[in-house]
Amino acid sequence: MLLILSSITHAQAKTHDDSLLVGTWKGTSICQVRPSPCNDEIAVCHLTSNHTKNSYHIVMNKVVNEKEEDMGVGDYTFDAGQKTLSYWDEQHKIAFTFHVIGDRMEGTLVYQNKIYRIIKLSKANNN
Repeated sequence: MLLILSSITHAQAKTHDDSLLVGTWKGTSICQVRPSPCNDEIAVCHLTSNHTKNSYHIVMNKVVNEKEEDMGVGDYTFDAGQKTLSYWDEQHKIAFTFHVIGDRMEGTLVYQNKIYRIIKLSKANNN
C-alpha cells in the first residue's frame, strides 16, 4: 500500500511529461556584447531530471574541433505555466532563461543586467 501511495504522490508532483525536456539539445550560442571574451559557439546541452518537482540538471558544452568541451553545469527550475527553464549562478552572477517551444528552446544568458548571449537549441533525436 505504501508503494502505491508513493507512486501516486510522485505522479501528482509532476506537472508535465519529463520526456519533453530530458535529452540532448543542440544549437547556437551567439555573443551579444562585443568586444568581449566570449565567442559565437555551437552549444550542446544534456538535460536530465533531478527527480524532484520541476527541477532539471543541465550540462552545457561547446563544440570545438568537432568535440564537446565542458562549459558548465546547473540545476534549473521549470515553470510549466510559462514553459521556461531558469537558473541563477550566484558565483558568476549570471542568469539563464530558456523558453521551451515544443522541440526547440530559445534563451538568454544575462550578465551584469545585459543580454550576453542568445542561445537557440533544438532537441536531438535521441532514438
